[in-house]
Amino acid sequence: MNIKNKIFIFINDLYKVNARTNIFYGLSRNDDFPLGNYVVKYIIFHEKELNHYLNNSDNVEINNFVKKVAGYSTERTIKTVIELNQYVEVDATLVNELYDLYEDFLVRIFKTLYSNISINLDWINRLVMEHQLKLRSILGTIDELRLFSITKRFVEPIPCSEYSVALQLKILNINIEKIKEPILDFGCGSKATLVHYLRKIGLEAYGVDRITNDKLYTIQTDWFNYELKPNYWGTIISHLSFTNHFKRTHLKKNGNYIKYARKYMELLNSLKLDGEFYYTPNLPFIEQFLSPKSYKINNYFLNYDIQRNREPLDIMSVRIKKLSKSDE
Repeated sequence: MNIKNKIFIFINDLYKVNARTNIFYGLSRNDDFPLGNYVVKYIIFHEKELNHYLNNSDNVEINNFVKKVAGYSTERTIKTVIELNQYVEVDATLVNELYDLYEDFLVRIFKTLYSNISINLDWINRLVMEHQLKLRSILGTIDELRLFSITKRFVEPIPCSEYSVALQLKILNINIEKIKEPILDFGCGSKATLVHYLRKIGLEAYGVDRITNDKLYTIQTDWFNYELKPNYWGTIISHLSFTNHFKRTHLKKNGNYIKYARKYMELLNSLKLDGEFYYTPNLPFIEQFLSPKSYKINNYFLNYDIQRNREPLDIMSVRIKKLSKSDE
């Protein structure tokens, strides 16, 4: 196995090891590696292989490899933080800062190895330490990650479940025999359970999510980057996904509720005439402004036997039917 493949395997293993490691643990201490010194050990152990690869490859090949590794590391970091807290919002600034961090780190190491300079242990220790502290600084700008205590070395992720098809259909009060096609599950989850079920029974269904293991009927992207065609979808479904995040953002002091409101209206505009948008939780703060001439709103209290604590819940599921065609 060549060194390039080994590096990607190492990156995967590194993220598995650090998946629950709290990078903010002991925040006031800068005399220890926040995420361990695995990278130092790896570079020292594979120094000769790395040196051989770099000195037998042209600059174009090396630059492309650096970009590929930096991009992959960025993707894995984003995936890890989202799995820790589903409410993390990833924007272009965060992506670019992470990419630049990984690219700079790789370039500095590769330049040393390319020059046939033997890696000095003190130098690589300082470089890796500096890299991890910069990473901690970048991730420290994310509100949702600052919820984790700095006194705990490991963290427990904020729960994010993928519910069974039967439960989703029941909560959303969807009659599968009357559902309109094509169908979009907006925030389908990594397994896209509902999408696969609908496809299995012969319905044209697709999904969108930031993390997905299916590349056939789902698109992996942030929902703000997904362009919705006007008057296209027969049914849009969002069970504890987009509207859940919208509601939480609405309640935050610094929440970007305008961006969510625009996407919400884009979702409604993308429905066909008589198309329907099913979602939970409800969004009374924006639903009240929808024109009754354009949309018919039905609210449903969550079925009593669904509730684990058998107490009334302060949320409802919603079905919005489009009554007039949008201007494209």
